[in-house]
Amino acid sequence: MRRRDVLRTGAGVLAASAVGSVATALPTESYAPLGSAAVEGTQEVTVGDDGQTAYVANGTGFTAVDVSDPATPTVVADQRDLLADAENGPMKMVADVKVDGDRLLVVGPNSPSRDKLVKAALLYDVSDPANPEQLAVKKVDHPIHNSFFVDGYAYLTRSDFDRESMRIFDVSDDSFTEVSDFGIVDHDERWQDVHGWLRSLHDLWVQGDYAYFANWEAGTFIVDISDKANPEVVSRLGGLDAAKLSQLKQEDFSRIGIQPPGNNHYVTVDESAETLYVGAESWDLKPDDDTRGASGIDVWDISDKANPEELTTIRAPGSPDESFQGKFTTSHNFDVHDGRLYTSWYYGGVMIHDVSDPASPERLAWWRDPESQQFWGAKFTGDRDFFVAGNMGPGKDNTGGLVTFPDTAAEMADPPGVFTAPSNSSRVTESDWPEYVAKQNQTTTTSQSTTAQPTTSDPPETTTTAEPTTTTSGGTTATSGGDGGDDGGSEGSTPGFGVLATVAGLGLGAARFLGKRD
Repeated sequence: MRRRDVLRTGAGVLAASAVGSVATALPTESYAPLGSAAVEGTQEVTVGDDGQTAYVANGTGFTAVDVSDPATPTVVADQRDLLADAENGPMKMVADVKVDGDRLLVVGPNSPSRDKLVKAALLYDVSDPANPEQLAVKKVDHPIHNSFFVDGYAYLTRSDFDRESMRIFDVSDDSFTEVSDFGIVDHDERWQDVHGWLRSLHDLWVQGDYAYFANWEAGTFIVDISDKANPEVVSRLGGLDAAKLSQLKQEDFSRIGIQPPGNNHYVTVDESAETLYVGAESWDLKPDDDTRGASGIDVWDISDKANPEELTTIRAPGSPDESFQGKFTTSHNFDVHDGRLYTSWYYGGVMIHDVSDPASPERLAWWRDPESQQFWGAKFTGDRDFFVAGNMGPGKDNTGGLVTFPDTAAEMADPPGVFTAPSNSSRVTESDWPEYVAKQNQTTTTSQSTTAQPTTSDPPETTTTAEPTTTTSGGTTATSGGDGGDDGGSEGSTPGFGVLATVAGLGLGAARFLGKRD
């Protein structure tokens, strides 16, 4: 039996049995963090190849944390106000760092801003993590929302809406030499008619001869980079096509681009690059209606890169208020290694799933404390005893820090609060599109209780417990959605609508909503 047939069989069994069930025979010990280290401005976390040091983006630079003893992680270097002497310096909105061997890549700002900010990628020697040495600086003329760093190549997202693309730099000689600049518009010029935010290259993953683009509403693209000077799109999964997206009016952007369904936000693949995980990020603009705000993680079989097939969706945990002002629980950054998926859900905490059968994920552990913890990302360390997660803190001005967790199956002894998980309108198909846009427009003049999204032909089941659920796919479907991006704060970044603030002509409702954040 072919692998794809095995996965499809597994998905059928899952649908017929306990969908999204917790793994049985869990240990009796209570699940809780092992240790933590305070880091002001915590955002993305990456772990060195030796698993001994974690690097945290801190808003104006990076922090190195020794995690050799997960019970007592210790800050060994705290680099802030990078490029303080540069024009428009120091750096701000530094939300992403990546490591490759003994080299560290630091990029920013992660989104457009009302302020003039220095925009750059920095290369550091971190062979001694306690004494990082700056090696090279590449100033650019665009924000860098995210990046990837592997095998001596730095991959930067160009995030300026005029040209959303991946820039590849060879840094093997400790300097930045550009190799290529490639985006989906180069693949198909019809994407040029779609507003840059709706097709934004929010994040990317690189492994072997392929790059994987998370292009928000446009979907996820698999790109052949075996010739790095001439990347080529192999396939697209999810998303709506350029013709559909180009029809949107700017007053539709906030409703289509912030709420579910959709938002190709973060992407990664397993070690074999046969299974791809796409996380969506979304919020609820109308918390009084009966649709959800939080989005989950779609799982795809990409053993045939030209013909991806969707397997299942891991739903987000719920919250009584999934708007940006509430305890939102949408998916954020995650990691997968050796059959386990490590995920973060902002106020929804962190989870481990067994994905040894990708079509039938089983949750092994879930920890959350929405009053004091809000997680940006969860990352494997190379040590099966523990993983790390970045806690932003419960509010914009809270410190947060790096938290270590046991990599084991267990349950919290006394989970906080009561989270709900109502039905998630997780997809809009191409045939649903006209009705969907019409209903979205209708909500601007009707009651908040009006259902804003159509029911698909195979809606997911409704749950009323605190358990996040997993739903099987009915086949390859086009999805819609977008990402709110990150806040344009002066020091660091928080999840939200900083990106939207740069989109001219947003509807009055969106403008009022955005104004509530200040």
